[in-house]
Amino acid sequence: MKFIFTLACATSLVIPAYASCSMPPVFGPVLSEVYTSTGLKSDNQPKDHVDIFYMDSPGISCSARLNGAVENTTVTIQWIYIKGDMAKQEKPLVLEESLVCNTDGYLGFTWAAPPSGYIAGEYKAVLYLNDSQQGTKSFAIKKDLSVPLPVISSFTATPSTVAQGQKVTLRWSVTGAGRINIVPSVGDVAAEGTIDLTPSSDTTYTIRAISRQGTSSRSLSIKVLHVSGLKPDLIITDFWTSGNVISYRIKNIGDAVSCGCHSCLYKNDYPEAQVYVMPLAPGEERSEAFLNYHFSPRYSSLAGGATSSETGTDAVNIRICANYDKSCAENNEDNNCLDYNFGPLSRLSFTRYAGSANWQCSAGGLKWPMFKSDRDGWVGIVSADNSLRMNPPRTKGGWIQGTFGIPSDISSVLRPYTIPHKARFNARVGLTVDTPVPASAKFTFGVIDDNVTTYFQPVTVKAGDPMQDYEVDFYQLAGRQVKFIFRVESSDPLLPGSAAWIEPLLHQER
Repeated sequence: MKFIFTLACATSLVIPAYASCSMPPVFGPVLSEVYTSTGLKSDNQPKDHVDIFYMDSPGISCSARLNGAVENTTVTIQWIYIKGDMAKQEKPLVLEESLVCNTDGYLGFTWAAPPSGYIAGEYKAVLYLNDSQQGTKSFAIKKDLSVPLPVISSFTATPSTVAQGQKVTLRWSVTGAGRINIVPSVGDVAAEGTIDLTPSSDTTYTIRAISRQGTSSRSLSIKVLHVSGLKPDLIITDFWTSGNVISYRIKNIGDAVSCGCHSCLYKNDYPEAQVYVMPLAPGEERSEAFLNYHFSPRYSSLAGGATSSETGTDAVNIRICANYDKSCAENNEDNNCLDYNFGPLSRLSFTRYAGSANWQCSAGGLKWPMFKSDRDGWVGIVSADNSLRMNPPRTKGGWIQGTFGIPSDISSVLRPYTIPHKARFNARVGLTVDTPVPASAKFTFGVIDDNVTTYFQPVTVKAGDPMQDYEVDFYQLAGRQVKFIFRVESSDPLLPGSAAWIEPLLHQER
């Protein structure tokens, strides 16, 4: 089945494209001179003939010459994905658009760059003339590993909580990006800048920095308070098992009587039971229970076991939320829930997987094992302190990074890791005592989630400084499948010392 539509996207990757046509007279009922290019001239002829593009390209154009047109001649282009890095659930048809022309001339189509950048792979542009295929042009979008991923040095909002109608100032600083944009509402921006916004409701802003290798992103959320009169505020203060029934305590910490509402019990994020709660006076606290829900855990109590898992978690997450359907207006609707993990908790030690990680540096690709004498970079494990040691190439401003996942049965293929509930990354970072002064290193930890790389706040350490703590809260990523990135950038060569990640660990909390 073939669908024809103009200026519309076939997948979530694509932002709207645009098309136009001009009509110098040429005779002949065919399409010819089909080229892809980086842009179009005023008469829709290609600016150049290019069939290799990169992830930060601003746009991909295709032009063709129409000969022998009659009234209402329809020319349709399909941008089709063949193979590459696109997620399996994405459809091969990326975008389809049509033009209606009554005279001969050059036709121009442009697939505008998506906000998160193009996805690497092999593609083709297929042209149809009145539903009959007339031409095909193959092209590729490449990931250039010779350049680093962009680094988002800062992305802040001041203030992060505002009253309705109050302005928020976003500030950002990015290096190594060909294109940068902020969504929603902002669009393309320069490498550094500020902008004042007035969100009308809670809003999450995301900055995306795109280079020829890929995309880095960072998000922040703005809370917008709606000023009103006195309101209740419901919280869950505790919960426990009574046999196979779960009981809990609910309290109104607000300054008005609550309305009758429902509490909900979630097991691993899935709603399992609801119970009606009578109104509570300001300051009142009482016990309630999910009497119609019989809890049958695999473990004897909420205390759970103490075993660990490297590839996932056997823990069960129980969350109870008051006023879960928001039927009762409150002072604060973000404090209604309390959750707890019980059973064996997840514990992922990254030093165990360093040998199967994919390693790159500013000088190119690296293969495990490596030797400290290698000029193009070195990575090793020191069992004495369970540390991951990294040394960028011996050049000023060198970098080295590794992508970690769970090894699969296929060589060099890494499976993503599912982030468990209430997970946290911890490590101590710094330079070994034999690192020469005045060298320094920037340590950056990140994740790859659905082909988008997000770096967390980096830590910079100078030679001679004490080790510093590096911590990342993964609470908001529970259930997401990700791979991990360890990155080190150095101001000067670190040898004979090295950059150390001591006890790099992702662990799940109760």
